[in-house]
Amino acid sequence: MRKKLSKNGNASSLKDQLIDIFSSYHPLSEELKTQLIQRLKIQQIKTGQYLAIQEQYCYHFYYLAEGILISTTNRNDKQLTTFILANGSFVTSISGMYGQKPSDESIFAVEDTLVIGLHAQDFHYFYQHHPEMNAIMRRIMERCFQEAHERSKMIRLGTAKEKYLYLLEHISEHINRIPFHHQASYLGIREETLKRIYKEIQLDNDESQTADLFERIDHHLQHTNIIYQPKITLKSFARTMDIPAHQISSIIKNKYKKSFNQLIYTLKIEHVKQKLANISDHKHLTLEGIGTEAGFKSRSVFFSEFKKQTGLSPGEYLKKLHQ
Repeated sequence: MRKKLSKNGNASSLKDQLIDIFSSYHPLSEELKTQLIQRLKIQQIKTGQYLAIQEQYCYHFYYLAEGILISTTNRNDKQLTTFILANGSFVTSISGMYGQKPSDESIFAVEDTLVIGLHAQDFHYFYQHHPEMNAIMRRIMERCFQEAHERSKMIRLGTAKEKYLYLLEHISEHINRIPFHHQASYLGIREETLKRIYKEIQLDNDESQTADLFERIDHHLQHTNIIYQPKITLKSFARTMDIPAHQISSIIKNKYKKSFNQLIYTLKIEHVKQKLANISDHKHLTLEGIGTEAGFKSRSVFFSEFKKQTGLSPGEYLKKLHQ
C-alpha cells in the first residue's frame, strides 16, 4: 500500500508529510501530532545495508520515503525473495512484528534508501493513549492485507507473463532498478524465462505504436484537468487512458526523461507558477489555496515540491517575481 512522500527538505518537513499521510486515514489530535514529531526517527540506509536481519529482532515499523527494499528468507540453503517495496510503502518484519519474536526474513536496500521509523513501544503507547492511532493502523493493515492477497493470487495462479505484467503495473517506475534475479525469485519463475518475457514486451512496443500512444498521453495531460486531481496515480491514469501502466511509464521516461509522478508534479508546479505570475487575477486565493487548486494534497507536500523544483518557497518565488 503506497502513498508518496517527497524526500526533500529537513527532518521536520519529512515528518510533517508522513503525519499528513496518517491524517488521510483518520484525523489526528494536535497532541498526537506533537508526540509523533518527537518520536519519529529518520534513517538513511546505504545500498546493500540491512533494515532487518533474519533470526534477529525488529522493533520498528517503517515508512519507505525513498528507495527500494527487498525482503528475502533462507530455507534449506536457498534464498527466496518474499517482497519488493518501492517508495511510498509501509514496511516491517511481518513475522516478527513489534519485536515479539525473531524475524523470518531479512530486509535490505538495493539502492540508497530513506525510511522513517517508529518504535514498537511508541506504537503501544499511542494505542493506549490516542485511540485514533488504532483506527489509522487498522486501515493501513487492511490495505496491506488486501494487496498481499492480490499479489498471492496472481503469483500462484497467473502465467509467467501475467506475473511480470502484474509487477510492471505496480512498480513500473522502479522496475529497471531491481535486479533480475530478485524479480524472478519474487514471481516464482526462472530468471531466463523472465528475461525472455522482458524482450517480448520490449518488441511489442514498436516505434509507430509508441508515437501514437505518446500523442494520446500528452494531449490528455495538457488539455484535461486530470493533473489537478489530488489522488492521481499511474494506475488510475492507465485505467483512464486504457493503456497498460508499464507502457505509459516507459513512454513518459523516454519522452519526458521523468517518472510519471515527477512529470505530474512538474506540470502542477508549472500551473502554480503561471498563477503566481498573474497573481492580481487570483487575489481571492492564498498561496496554500493555489497549491490546493493545482491538486496538491497538503500544504507541506506543495511547499516541499515547489522548493525542490525552483529552489524557493512559493512566497519567496512570488516576491522575487514581482520585485
